Amino acid sequence: MQRRAALTALSLLAVLGVSACSPGGSGSEQTSAAPEPTTAPTSAVPKVENPKNLKSTTDACQLITKDQLSQLGAEGEGKTEQSTSEYGETQCFIRNDAFAINIAINTKVGGLAKIMEGADSSDNFKPTQVDGYQGARVDEQSTLCRVELAVADDQSIEVNFSLRGGDSPEMKDPCGYAEKISREVLKNIPNA
Repeated sequence: MQRRAALTALSLLAVLGVSACSPGGSGSEQTSAAPEPTTAPTSAVPKVENPKNLKSTTDACQLITKDQLSQLGAEGEGKTEQSTSEYGETQCFIRNDAFAINIAINTKVGGLAKIMEGADSSDNFKPTQVDGYQGARVDEQSTLCRVELAVADDQSIEVNFSLRGGDSPEMKDPCGYAEKISREVLKNIPNA
């Protein structure tokens, strides 16, 4: 929101500068340099108030239990597979009859500043908050969504949800359901 306000202010200044230099403007002899593109400085990103510690997590599949999956509506025989993410860290794929999820950790280039960088490159990016942890809903479609949450100033989790056969009305809101899964994952991340 601060970025949008800053860009709006810069746009307003540019319009005022053009009108001041146009015929009949009050400052026709004044010139102004074009504003440089701005990005949100890291210092402008709020700090995580109750940081968690993902650095000791060696298996992302430990971030959600079978009981939690059952409470979330996991149906049928599920398949769980740990692998390495694009960040070179652990991630967990869980597939069952109702849904598929992927939980990835990011302790190398994570945090809210990194998440907010995605706002410029995503067509579908909405800031969100889950249990006090800020982040974003990304790439929402009718049956899938990714939720990224900053759990420390330099660490984040990503929860990808994809509806497969679950018929719960709650699952029909993919980002809402990804946030529900994220809420469960947060319970299993140790405090810093």
